[in-house]
Amino acid sequence: MEKITKELINELMNSKNIAGFTSENALEFEDLLLTDYLSQMLKKYGKTKIDVIKGARLDYTYGYQIFDGRRKPKREKLLQLAFGFSMSVEDANRLLRAGGVNDLYVRSKRDVICMYALQQKMTLEECNMHLYQMGEETLLKEDCAVEDAD
Repeated sequence: MEKITKELINELMNSKNIAGFTSENALEFEDLLLTDYLSQMLKKYGKTKIDVIKGARLDYTYGYQIFDGRRKPKREKLLQLAFGFSMSVEDANRLLRAGGVNDLYVRSKRDVICMYALQQKMTLEECNMHLYQMGEETLLKEDCAVEDAD
């Protein structure tokens, strides 16, 4: 991938032939399986599955099923995995796309808080605290009860 997204969009909008566009830009398309991407990220971040699953605060069985491709996680669980890896925002968005869900969106207050937390290398719990304090739905639901009990 060498072209930025805006370039591809401009080319697509100016294209008269979709087959030609897709053929000319075949190397630009992301067609990555979630399991393959997770494996790549384990190497990139130098982590083990168990490290990531613990950091993501996922049930161990469920976490391993995601890594093995036996479970298709929802967006929330993928975001938790992004925090388990301590991913960059760019890598987190690729993770979300590989999982077949929407990227973090800068016009969503909740997503912006998650983006900021990832950028600042916050833990999942720290991100959750910011989400809660700013009136947004948290990633870890049980933390809300803990916060409300205070």
